[in-house]
Amino acid sequence: MRAGLITFHFAHHYGAQLQAYATMRAVQALGAECQIIDYRLPHTVGTKRVFKSGRSVRDLASNGHTALHYPAFQRRFQRFEDFVAREMALTPRQYSSARELAAEPPDCDVFLAGSDQIWNPVIFPDGRFDPVFFGSFSPLRKIAYAPSFGVPHIPEGMEEELNGYLDRFSHIAVRERQGRNIVRDVTGRDVPVVLDPTLLLTAEDWAALAAPPVRGAYILCYCIAPSGALEPYIRRLAQETGLPVVQLCGTRRKLHPK
Repeated sequence: MRAGLITFHFAHHYGAQLQAYATMRAVQALGAECQIIDYRLPHTVGTKRVFKSGRSVRDLASNGHTALHYPAFQRRFQRFEDFVAREMALTPRQYSSARELAAEPPDCDVFLAGSDQIWNPVIFPDGRFDPVFFGSFSPLRKIAYAPSFGVPHIPEGMEEELNGYLDRFSHIAVRERQGRNIVRDVTGRDVPVVLDPTLLLTAEDWAALAAPPVRGAYILCYCIAPSGALEPYIRRLAQETGLPVVQLCGTRRKLHPK
């Protein structure tokens, strides 16, 4: 059995890359071959770089901060690139459109729509679903494990489109209860809620992959978005405990001293 996994794997984001890796490993542990389909969103192809290319005030400010800490940002950038190259089994070809995938589909027996917010229409530039993440490029069997919609409700007027995509799946399991509600409301199917794939691997699996642990006590704080209102609490926590706080905010890393 050869499975083609379609998910976010290329983003320089800890959650995206680790969930892609974990899903791949979990499928392989079941005895199947698994390749991650090297599909890069069209608006991101050729844009990966340490500095942002935009000219907005936000981009310019970000680039100024990056310039001040360039060596650290460059090392971090390369770590993400190296992790994909070293740990992920990618398809031989890289794709940037559904048309390319339909013309030369990966050699698979089944397509797996994996974890992360691949079914969230809001995150795409046009505010619509990306049909690639529903396997629209192939008539072969499709299953879904732990995809997320990332929103409590589908934008009005998109229900029929979503129903058409989901009708092509033989099996669907989602990551959150709100996703289960969306699938039930749109298709009438009652689907299970399952674990994020990162929790399918054991501590030993992750330990074998991880770098040697940092020695000494510290507090790790991970925020999906910039910490904002949490920042004063994080600083106070460091002061009251006397421990350094390593803060990971999505794609950035901060270090609060004691």
